[in-house]
Amino acid sequence: MKNINSKIIAALILTTLFTACNDDDSETTSQEDTNQQQRVGFEILQIQSPTSILVWINNEPLTQEQYNAIALPQDWRKNEPREGIADSGRFLRSPDAAEEGEFTVNQHFGYEWLFNAEVIENNVPLPSNEEALLTGRYIAKYHEISFKAGRTLSVLVSPEGEEFVLISRDANRSTDTAVIPDGWQLLEKTMLEDITLTLPNPTLNIRAENNQDSWQGPVVFSN
Repeated sequence: MKNINSKIIAALILTTLFTACNDDDSETTSQEDTNQQQRVGFEILQIQSPTSILVWINNEPLTQEQYNAIALPQDWRKNEPREGIADSGRFLRSPDAAEEGEFTVNQHFGYEWLFNAEVIENNVPLPSNEEALLTGRYIAKYHEISFKAGRTLSVLVSPEGEEFVLISRDANRSTDTAVIPDGWQLLEKTMLEDITLTLPNPTLNIRAENNQDSWQGPVVFSN
């Protein structure tokens, strides 16, 4: 448990996609999405075991200085900066909630945090990945993401034809080009209309080892 690298953990989390929403589009965003966007921005990770990592997002206003000043014990981590890809998104409930709209909220380290995702399996076997160019993890969450018409999305296609959409990128990446195994494909898909995708629960998060790009799914596109 103590050997879990915080950069690896951070690369598999996607909640920072909310920061990708454009201010110019605020008038078309629902109040629920707006409230969700306002509280997302900082994450702490509670490492219960290698197969159980709870993700908490701030549920009250928090400055960068306050976040930086939080001292965490050894079994907690802070998420690293991620660049979100979606235009908007929302969590429908906490992973442990019985109904939509229910969220688990707790006090941690002097602030209020909302439980929105849980890593439930690491090192998921992926086909044609003998060189370990990709890493797979399952994340339990109830999550919708939306893209506007005209957006061109990066889609990772498995040898079996399953499609995974790019959700987030490492803000500190040294290259924009992901290295993938033979048998996998990277496609660009332009959305002809607004689209909302509901990620499966659990979601398979596939990360490129060389630049930390994160695709999630599988998803089904209507266009």
